[in-house]
Amino acid sequence: MSEFREESISEPGTSREKTDLPPQEPMRTGPLSEAKLLGRRTPPAAATTHRPGAQALGGYQSLAGLLSGYALLIVGNGLFQTLIPLRMLHADVSTFVVGLVQSCYYGGFVVGAVCNRRLIDRIGQHRTFVAFSAAVAILALAFNVFESPLAWALIRSLTGFAFMGLYTSIESWLSGTSRNENRGQIFGLYAGLNYLAVGTGQFLLHLGDGPDGRLFSLVAALFAAAVMPVSLFEGWPVRVADESLDRLPAHSWRNSLRSMAHATPLAIPGCILAGFLYSTFYSMTPVFLARTGFSTSELSTFMGVALIGALIPQWPMGRLSDRIDRRRLVYTTAQISAGLSLALVVFHVPAVVWVAMLAFVAVTFTQYGLIVSHVNDRTEPRLRVAVSATLLLLFSIGGLIGPAIASLLMTVIGPSGLFVFNALSSLLMMLSAKRALRAIR
Repeated sequence: MSEFREESISEPGTSREKTDLPPQEPMRTGPLSEAKLLGRRTPPAAATTHRPGAQALGGYQSLAGLLSGYALLIVGNGLFQTLIPLRMLHADVSTFVVGLVQSCYYGGFVVGAVCNRRLIDRIGQHRTFVAFSAAVAILALAFNVFESPLAWALIRSLTGFAFMGLYTSIESWLSGTSRNENRGQIFGLYAGLNYLAVGTGQFLLHLGDGPDGRLFSLVAALFAAAVMPVSLFEGWPVRVADESLDRLPAHSWRNSLRSMAHATPLAIPGCILAGFLYSTFYSMTPVFLARTGFSTSELSTFMGVALIGALIPQWPMGRLSDRIDRRRLVYTTAQISAGLSLALVVFHVPAVVWVAMLAFVAVTFTQYGLIVSHVNDRTEPRLRVAVSATLLLLFSIGGLIGPAIASLLMTVIGPSGLFVFNALSSLLMMLSAKRALRAIR
């Protein structure tokens, strides 16, 4: 990596040229060469620092800043996700419209998955992070201003687009600056922060009434505050050199889908169904709780405990999946999720709802990680970046469709329609895992 740091990179408005590269070295043609990344994304201080240990110190400081900013974003988004259905119910919007508006968030995700990668390539991760953090702060304030479902749908779509840009910039930033020996630790910390922060955001509902405009201002403040640690911590990350990655041709979405379908039948349906289950919990569970008599305070406590509780089984299940076939674990967890959902169709007693829903979240929220790990087990190393992006796109498609179907069932059947949807989705997950077990040994 030092060969890239020793280059003299010309800054805009100056006449300095790169002088350290041998004249006979051919121009790189990879989609994202290291020189391009440094030229676009690394300030002069980071590109020309040669003190021993300076790079490592700056790298860890910048990651601390990034993860701190990410935590603030997710605390704000956790609160925002729950405030939105409460705001719409307060305006006497039907359950079906709530589901459609919530689906628009994942529609923005899908569009962002296609478009944001080019933007990040052009302006860099840190500028993307700052720009989209400002955008979601504005959108949070806008949501409380409008009363039209069409305006809310547009705001949710733009919010999803912006958050896909934020997630892509953060994950590519982490992936590009970590090494094989610490990548698992960094991404484990990243995943743990996600559940801890989104659960913490739920408890902020105690600071005011659910649809109160003050809480939307708090969400916007958290989104804006996320820029501060990223901007103020010393040092910008320098991407770890990966020569083999630069030489690879671009891998299209179609090729990624073919690669996954060939690797395992569980990949495509599993990710879409995980999107169904995860998105409906975030989007429609507050509606179910409100419709069945939970107060705003009780709803806040329930959502916070459930999401923080989802953090607990992640590492034990991951360790167990290293010893037991991941497909079999997906089958078993889907079976448990289906059983708990069917119980919740019948029983709405608060004590039963608490126990069954907490168990449902703890079991169900391990499935996407198991599926991703299983797909990566059967994916060539050179294809993992493209396949990972495709998995996230499939998950977003599930998130786009799931809340709309769940809200329709809740409109027809009543609040318990949410768990009818969850039970059907879990049964389909069981069938997909069983098919994968039979197809590939």
